[in-house]
Amino acid sequence: MMNGKTVVCIGGSGGMGRGVAQAALELGADVVVTSRSKAKADEAAEELGCKGEPIDIYDETSVSDFFSRVGQFTHLMVTAGAVGRSGFSETPPGEAERFMQGKVWGTHRCIWHARDQMDQDGSVTLITGGYSQIIDDKAGHVHTAFKAMEAMAQVAATSLAPIRCNVLRPGFIDSNLWADLPDDDREELRRAEAERTTIGRIVEPIEFGRFAVALMQTPIVTGVIIPVDGGRHLSIAR
Repeated sequence: MMNGKTVVCIGGSGGMGRGVAQAALELGADVVVTSRSKAKADEAAEELGCKGEPIDIYDETSVSDFFSRVGQFTHLMVTAGAVGRSGFSETPPGEAERFMQGKVWGTHRCIWHARDQMDQDGSVTLITGGYSQIIDDKAGHVHTAFKAMEAMAQVAATSLAPIRCNVLRPGFIDSNLWADLPDDDREELRRAEAERTTIGRIVEPIEFGRFAVALMQTPIVTGVIIPVDGGRHLSIAR
C-alpha cells in the first residue's frame, strides 16, 4: 500500500502518466498530475480524484514554482517529453535543440528541482522507449534523447542515493496519444503492434502504471532500464 506517500506524475494528465496516477491512487497514494495546460491538469485531476497542477518543463521558473507548491513528496514519475520532428538529416539545429530541451533537459530540470523535496526512501522513474535501441535517421533525435535519458538516470541513481532512479522502456501503449488517427488506422496500428509482441497483445496504460508503481515500492532496485512492452524488445533484438 502507498498510504501516506505522494506520487508526482509529470505529464500525468493522459497516456502512460495517467495510468501511473490511476495505479498509485488504487493503492491509497496522494497523487499530483500535471499538464502544460492548467485546464487539462484540472480536468484530469477531477476525473481521477486527485490534485492537478500546471507545469512547463521548458521553463526553469515554472518547474521551480511547481515543486515549491507541491512540497515534500515521495515518488516522481516523468512521462512528459518533446514534440517536433526527430529526423536527424531533416531537422534544423534550432528545432533539434528544442526537441532535446523538452525530453532531456526538461527531465533534468524536474529532477534538479525535486531532489531536495523528496523523501530519502523515494524514487524517480523516467520513460524512454524502443527507439533507444534503434539507429534510424527518421528518428535520430528520439534515439539520441532516449540514450541520453538512460545515461542520466544511472548518473542520478548514484548522485541522489539513497533516492533511487530507474527507467522504463515501453513499447506501443494504446493511449490518447493516438486519438487523432482515424479509427481504421488506429485499429491497424493496434493489430500490427500486437503482432510484434510475444504476449500477442499491446500493453494498456493501467498495466504499465501498475508496473511503474510496483517498481516505486521496490527499495532494492535502482539504476536499471526495464522494457515494459510485452516482449516487443525481443523482436528489435533479432
